[in-house]
Amino acid sequence: MAVNEDVYNRTVREITRLILTNEKKMIREEDLINLCDESLDFEQIISEIYANLKKVGLDLIVSTFLEQRYYVLTSEGKDDTITPSQYGALAFILALSKEVDDNLNLEDAKQLFSNIWKDVEFLLKHDYLRKLTIKNLEILKVTPLGKALLKNVIPDLKLKHLLELFKK
Repeated sequence: MAVNEDVYNRTVREITRLILTNEKKMIREEDLINLCDESLDFEQIISEIYANLKKVGLDLIVSTFLEQRYYVLTSEGKDDTITPSQYGALAFILALSKEVDDNLNLEDAKQLFSNIWKDVEFLLKHDYLRKLTIKNLEILKVTPLGKALLKNVIPDLKLKHLLELFKK
């Protein structure tokens, strides 16, 4: 069956508009797929949207959070509303969760980051981090928005490299 070019172009415009106007700067892949007509190839549509956004200096990142895929809109460079200390806290939390334990215990995090807990609270308030309860255990997770924020600043984040910064 041939794909109607008008339906295809309208879908590309609708999804692009939704991505650009979404207040949280991220959207679930499932929600985007539901906007596509069954005759359309979602991967082809998202590839075209990605290319169009790239032309105007924006980037679309795919991230997984709680077993769901998200698309996160980012731009080049760092966000000036985030302090270096907040970036640092987020980087350490992401590195710890990647390399030590994906489920960072909230109480452990409060102890580790007690000196900068206000920064962690800021990150929680702005959905860069999220508190979750799994089997009566409160954990701290980096959201797709938090991962995207760090991508622009520290592309290859490793705990070992972060710890080496403090040895000097």
